Amino acid sequence: MISPISNNTSKPVDWWFIYKLPMDVGPRKDSNGFEFLYCDAASNKGLSLSTLSLEQEQSALASTLNQIFAGEQDVGYVLWNDEIPPTSGNVKPKNNISKGHSKGVLAFSKKNNCGFYLLHSTPRFPAVGITELPEDEKRFGQTYICLSLKDYSEVNKLAEVLLTQNEIQVYASHLPDIGAEETIFKLAKNQKYEIPIAPSVLKLESQEGFQFIHIAKNKHWSEPVKPATIGKDFWKDLVGPNLKCDLDVETWRRGLVFGDIDPDKKEATEDDVDIDLSKIGLPGYKWPYTKDHAKWGISVKSEKDHIIVSDLNRQLTQCKRGGGAVVFNHSGLWQSLDAIQITEKKLEIDPHIDKS
Repeated sequence: MISPISNNTSKPVDWWFIYKLPMDVGPRKDSNGFEFLYCDAASNKGLSLSTLSLEQEQSALASTLNQIFAGEQDVGYVLWNDEIPPTSGNVKPKNNISKGHSKGVLAFSKKNNCGFYLLHSTPRFPAVGITELPEDEKRFGQTYICLSLKDYSEVNKLAEVLLTQNEIQVYASHLPDIGAEETIFKLAKNQKYEIPIAPSVLKLESQEGFQFIHIAKNKHWSEPVKPATIGKDFWKDLVGPNLKCDLDVETWRRGLVFGDIDPDKKEATEDDVDIDLSKIGLPGYKWPYTKDHAKWGISVKSEKDHIIVSDLNRQLTQCKRGGGAVVFNHSGLWQSLDAIQITEKKLEIDPHIDKS
C-alpha cells in the first residue's frame, strides 16, 4: 500500500498540504528556505510551522517520495515538470515549451490497487531517487498537495486528464506490469491523443472517501482566437466560474497579468500581494508576492471554504500552456490561508502589470 505519509506520525495519511517558506523571513530574517507550514487530513486545525525541515528524510514530502524510490517491484510512478531536473548524463536538459506548465508525481501500485497524486510548484523537482529540493529553489515560497487515490482506476482516470489537458512533460517513469493499452502507459510514453476542446472537471476520491475536484485545461482551450490577442485565464475564466465564487489567489506574477473580472462579470479573482503569518501565531514571518512561487487560492466566502492548489500562474503567457489544480474543502486550512493573505484590494478589468 502506498499513500501520502504524515509529517507528524510517519504513518499513512489520506492527504497533506505543505507551504514552504521563502529564504530570509522570520523575526531574524534568517530562515534557510526549508521551513514549512503543514496541515493534513488527521487534523481539523489549520496550518502549523513544522518542527522538521523539508530536506529531512522524516518530512512528509521526503517520506512520501521515498516510497516510490525504494525499489519496490510493484510500485510505479510517472514524474513530470515543465523544467526537467538536470542529471550527470544530461546537465542542461532541453524543455519543450509547448508542453504544459505542470509539475507533479503520479504513483501507483496496480497489485495493491492504490496510488497517490502529488501536485507542486517547484521547478526541476524531484530528480529520480532524490527527495531534496534544488538548492536555488530555497529562495521562494512553494506549495505541495498530496492526496491518496482510492484505487487503480482513479490513477488511470487522472492519467487521461494529465495527458490530454495538462499536457505534461514526462522526464521519468517506472511502469511495472503495465500494458501498452493502459492510459498510464500512454501518459508515460507521451503517446498521441485526441485533443479535447473543453476543459476537464474531474471528481476524485481518496482512500478514505474524501472528495477532491481536479480542474484542468490545455492550451487549445485558452489560447486567443483571432482576431483576439488575449486568451483565457485558468483562474478567472475556469476555476472561479466552476466553483461559482470569487477567489483570492497567490501565484507567480511577472509581466502582464490577466484582469480580475470574468467575462460574465459574475466572479472576481483578486491577487495576493503579501503573506503575513502573524495571524496564525508566527510574528515576523512576512513576505511579498515577489518572493513566492506558490500557486494557491481560496474562495472568498468561508461558507464554501474551497482551497485550490495549482501549477498555473495568472500571467498572460499561461494561456499557451496546459495545467490544472486540485480543489478540496477543509475549514481549518481555509481559515489559516484566509488569515495569512493580504490581498490587492484593487480590481482591474484589463491585463496589467502588478507593481504592489
